[in-house]
Amino acid sequence: MAKNAIEARRLIGKVVLFLALCWVVVLVAGLAGAARGASFEPLNIALAVIPGCAFVPAAYYAIQLHTTDDAQRISNLWRKALVYGIAGLVLLVGAAYAL
Repeated sequence: MAKNAIEARRLIGKVVLFLALCWVVVLVAGLAGAARGASFEPLNIALAVIPGCAFVPAAYYAIQLHTTDDAQRISNLWRKALVYGIAGLVLLVGAAYAL
């Protein structure tokens, strides 16, 4: 596999890690709001945590994508990271819209 193709796939992994970090920032902001006395209903807490079901595996695959040099493994990992990252983004936007 060409070096440019590997770097492009790793760039996708970096974007996925950025999206997962954005979700973590949203969680920290929610926890800070809760600590300051904002009222949170159980449904709102569940909606904030649900995108993690996609972002955690996406981040896991993205990290593996950056640590391996095997071309076959990279071609499998970038697809998984991308699909989970997009699913997490859709869930995060849906949760934000529902709140």
